[in-house]
Formats: sequence, structure tokens, C-alpha cells
Amino acid sequence: MKWANLDRDLLQQLADIPEVTLSGFSVREGLAGTGVTVLKGRNYFGSWRTVDKQLVWVPANLTEPGHIVETVDEAVRQTLLLILKSLEMSTRKPPRAMAS
Repeated sequence: MKWANLDRDLLQQLADIPEVTLSGFSVREGLAGTGVTVLKGRNYFGSWRTVDKQLVWVPANLTEPGHIVETVDEAVRQTLLLILKSLEMSTRKPPRAMAS
């Protein structure tokens, strides 16, 4: 696989996983026409960019660690883990107090 195709292959593989959409996430081509943007609902969740034959994850929350992987399969796996972690964290939040 040519490294120039990494973005396109990653986008296609993530788009083919119905659980991504069913969990409230979506994937799109990056705004500059390169990379893969991951959205949580309408909010930016993070993006993958190809840098020197590697895929680099840049999260929306820059206090969280980024990730560098070598293959599309690793990027898919990492994306799914990040989605699961996000879903887990959202179920752990205490319910909002009702307004009096």
C-alpha cells in the first residue's frame, strides 16, 4: 500500500464500521482535503494525519496524548479504543442535578 493512500484507506475502513455511526461518531475527510476527521456528534473529536508514512492522531483535547501508528489497521484499532473510552467516560458522569 502506498503511504499516500493511508488517509483514504483509513477513512473507508472506519466508514464501513456501522458501530462508529451507531455510537454517535462520524468520520470525514479532513478540512484541508487530507487526513481523517473524527466527530463526536457535531463536535470535533480528533483527526488522523499522514506524516512520513505514519499515521498521527491529534486529539481535540490537546492535554490527552496523541498516537503514532504504522498501519491503517492500527489506526482503526486505536480509533475504536478512543471511541470506547469516550463512551465509557460519558456513562460515568454523574447525572445533572435537577433545577429547583
